[in-house]
Amino acid sequence: MSPIPPVALPPITAEYDSTLQKAGSQAPPALSEYKFSRAADGKTRVDSGTMSMISNPAKAETIVLDHVKKTATVQPAMPPPPPAPPGMPQMPHFAPPVMPGVPPLPGVKVEDLGKKLLQGHEVEGKRFVIPPVAPPPLPAFQMPGAPKPPAMQMPGAPQPPALQMPAVPKPPAFQMPGAPKLPQMPPMPGAPPPTPPQPPSTAEVWNSTSMGVPMLTKVTGGFGQLTQVCKKAVPGEPHPMAFEIPPDYKKLASAPKLPIPS
Repeated sequence: MSPIPPVALPPITAEYDSTLQKAGSQAPPALSEYKFSRAADGKTRVDSGTMSMISNPAKAETIVLDHVKKTATVQPAMPPPPPAPPGMPQMPHFAPPVMPGVPPLPGVKVEDLGKKLLQGHEVEGKRFVIPPVAPPPLPAFQMPGAPKPPAMQMPGAPQPPALQMPAVPKPPAFQMPGAPKLPQMPPMPGAPPPTPPQPPSTAEVWNSTSMGVPMLTKVTGGFGQLTQVCKKAVPGEPHPMAFEIPPDYKKLASAPKLPIPS
C-alpha cells in the first residue's frame, strides 16, 4: 500500500496572540506574539521573539535564524510534530493544523467537536487527550560481590558431604500482657512526598476549513494552560525572501538551543 501523499495547503500569513497561565501561579498570564507564514510549495516560517524557524520540505532542511546575533543554522528537517503537544510547547509557539490522513499517536484519544463559525470563519474542532508519560523505573542498586575463590580439592579424593546445622526455631516475641504496641516512626523530615499521578493533557484545536490554519488552540496540562488565538489571517503567497537566509547572516555549524518561554 503506497503512503498517503501530503495534503497541499493554501499559502497564507497569520498572526497569533499566545497566553500562558502557569499552574499554581498567582502571577498574571504571560503574553507573547508570533507570526506564521506558509508558501504554496510547502515552505513555512515561524517568527517568535528574536528567533525564526524556516522549514523547507523539498530540501529536507530547517533553518534557525537568530536576529540578535545575525546567525543562521541549517540542519536536517525536524520530524513532524504530533497532532497535539502533550505539554507546554517550546519555540515556536505554534500548534500546527491537524492534517487529514495523519494517524494519531498510540494512546492518544481523538474526539471530533464538529464545525462552527469563529471570527467569521468556518472552523472544525478536535480534542486530543494525551495520557501522561510514566518515567522509566530506576534500576535496583546492587553491591558488587567479590568472586568466590575456587575450592581446593585433591585429584581423585572424594568430596565430603556438606555439613548442615539443624534449623533452630526462633523464640516468640516477648510482649507484656495489655501493653500497647509502639507507634510507627513518622517519615524523616525532608523526605520527598510520594509523587501523585499526573492527569492527562488535553489539546483543543479549531482549524479553519478554508485556510488550513488553527484559529483557536487550548492546551491544558501539568504546566498550566496555553491559549493561542489567531488575530489576523491574510491568504496569499508570502514574499519569497521570507524563506531565505538574509545575506548579512553568518552560518553556524551546530544548532543553538532554542529558548523556552518563561
